[in-house]
Amino acid sequence: MRIAIFSECYTPITNGVVTSIVSLRETLREWGHVVYVFAPGMSLPDDDVDLFRLPELPFPRHPYHFARPFPRLPVDFSALNVDVIHCQHPFTIGRLGADLAQRHGLPMVYTAHSLYDTMAATAKSPLVRTMGQPYARNVVRRFCARADYVIAPTRHTVNALCADGIRARFATVPSGVRPLPVSEDGRSRIRAQFGMNENAPLLLYVGRLGPEKRVDLILQAAARLAKRNLPAPQRDFRIAIVGDGLSRGDLECLTLELGLQDRVRFVGVQPHDTAGDWYAAADIFALAAPLETQGLVLIEAMAAGRPCLAVASGGLPETVIDDVTGLLVNVDPEAFADGAEWLMRNPEECRRMGENGRRHARHYTPETMAAGVLDVYERVLATPPMPASGRITRRLTVPSRRMQRRNRAL
Repeated sequence: MRIAIFSECYTPITNGVVTSIVSLRETLREWGHVVYVFAPGMSLPDDDVDLFRLPELPFPRHPYHFARPFPRLPVDFSALNVDVIHCQHPFTIGRLGADLAQRHGLPMVYTAHSLYDTMAATAKSPLVRTMGQPYARNVVRRFCARADYVIAPTRHTVNALCADGIRARFATVPSGVRPLPVSEDGRSRIRAQFGMNENAPLLLYVGRLGPEKRVDLILQAAARLAKRNLPAPQRDFRIAIVGDGLSRGDLECLTLELGLQDRVRFVGVQPHDTAGDWYAAADIFALAAPLETQGLVLIEAMAAGRPCLAVASGGLPETVIDDVTGLLVNVDPEAFADGAEWLMRNPEECRRMGENGRRHARHYTPETMAAGVLDVYERVLATPPMPASGRITRRLTVPSRRMQRRNRAL
């Protein structure tokens, strides 16, 4: 099969969407499929002949490369002989993919990695908070209407899209990740950077530092923990925050305001192939983002044998099994602090949850994800398009690739 993936971001950007795309692409290629990727980043050198970079707008303070409006393809798309188009976002690059699907009579699949209306609700700008939510719902609703199938990583995501009035063929396919490599001295080397002994707990957060990630809740919980009468060595806990984003400055200021500057270390973005050392160095992985649709970092942490402390919101309860692979708590600093304290005081329970998590993470492999996505591709190639009442009708002047396939089969 020949597949074209259209994404608003790709390597060297590091985030959950890119991790999912790379894992999917590598696995499908290992299985003999041809996978093209169209993504911003024309200024980035790359020797991948199946990766087509599109012109981007300069955003020097932002790690992403945003595509210019109305991008032009750097290749004759019809010559690629694509069977199915898979869009990862509903914006500039996604619309380009959807337009090409309509123009060439190809099926289009959309993966809803994020719920953009809920993300808009956490924006700093009051204008984005008020106008962004209905705008995002309208964009996603119209885009899903153009898709033959919508893939979601969790049931929570499907339910949220349906609640927004979206009617589509849905498939729930969780993203999968490979266990990250760990260097021989990874744990001891990183803990030495913090001046920590082996028994002092290290809490870890990995991810983008945006307002919707609620890293502030982790810091507020840490401030409460610091005031509690914890025994040694728990009283010497530290927090490592791996990642970067627009909220980093605010979070560093909050760290100072809470008096946590001796406990919290902002280490910035780390190469993905060294992230395994950070998981190995940690004792507890913390995620307080209530808007996450799945939380791939939780799977990475579980694959490394680390118990997870997460909020019981969004898609996180479908990833973390409460009291089995970690703890799920309310979206509240006090509840988060209680959960962290319980885990720190019960190292044997942490080890039990970590081992359970290691086994549970085996359900989230790239192979399992690729098999689920491939099944969706095969369905859209074998079934008629959605009726006009459920999607935007394609206007074609030539038989579509799907019709040609069906005619050959007959």
